[in-house]
Amino acid sequence: MRRRTMTVVVVLLILLCGENVRADYSLQLATTALYYAKAAYCEEDAISSWTCASCARDLGMEEVRVFTNVTYSTQAFVGVNKSTIVVSFRGTRDTINWLHNLGFLFVPYIREGCVGCLVHAGFNCELKSLWVKMRMYLSRLVAKKGIERILITGHSLGGAMATIAAANLVSQNHLFSHGLKILLYTFGSPRVGNMQFVNWLLASFCRGGHESYRVTHKRDVVPHVPPRFIGYLHAPHEVWYDNDGDTEYTNCNDIKGTPCSDLTVTEDPNCSDSIIPTSVADHLNYLGVCTGCSCDPTESISDEELRLSPELEWIVAMDYNYQQSRHMNRFLTSRVLHNEP
Repeated sequence: MRRRTMTVVVVLLILLCGENVRADYSLQLATTALYYAKAAYCEEDAISSWTCASCARDLGMEEVRVFTNVTYSTQAFVGVNKSTIVVSFRGTRDTINWLHNLGFLFVPYIREGCVGCLVHAGFNCELKSLWVKMRMYLSRLVAKKGIERILITGHSLGGAMATIAAANLVSQNHLFSHGLKILLYTFGSPRVGNMQFVNWLLASFCRGGHESYRVTHKRDVVPHVPPRFIGYLHAPHEVWYDNDGDTEYTNCNDIKGTPCSDLTVTEDPNCSDSIIPTSVADHLNYLGVCTGCSCDPTESISDEELRLSPELEWIVAMDYNYQQSRHMNRFLTSRVLHNEP
């Protein structure tokens, strides 16, 4: 397996980022999480009975409950596999229309210690459409003997909802009194909140020994909206695949500082931010498989359906230029401070 980030660099990242922030991305766990994310796209009855096309990957799932909201067209499921509670959120079924109608409005995210935190209004509202009943069911499952961790996942919009759900859970200390661990794996997630939110989330994950991985694929456009230039920032830790397989990836450097309370999030200019993202097709394929419920070749999407609007192309191009300018300014400032020619 080719890894661009060598073992020595990974070790240095661990030392720099504090004891509880680990760069131990697991391809096996990511693949498992992806199939749970795919299952969330399936029909409600097939998920409830665990007979959906993507369900066959894991025959050990029990106590599955599906949560839906017709008004918001949202869906998620919760289940148990041995010592792991699985929480998976469905993404949007019409990526192009969703992208073209995506607003960028912030709303406050109110949690203890989360000063100045803002999250995307739409993503937060869509999570709230399901969260009350989901939280009640999760509390019941957490109380069961033998539960050790919660795996939270989602693709696209589902990844955004999964991120806010993880933030909600990590702030409820009573759920983790016996060392319960959160594993957050998202695929093609858009940006969710501002700098204060992602730094608070990172510090909270660090203190609790939780793990967060944000998988991106080639030129997938979705992870690049909403744009940085209006205040959005990704939560860590990015793992970027610049190919269509599942074995070659970059373990990105997007966490700085130590200890937990002093950690800050950035976005690695050498990962998906290094290219202008213009692809919807890359959004619909992760780790070498389609991201929908099933991979039926008759369900192919035409090039016309995958075309971005001129407005969206302008936004992602502006965002790319904005970030490249920021990275260049940091580089030049560093050279001046170190008296480099």
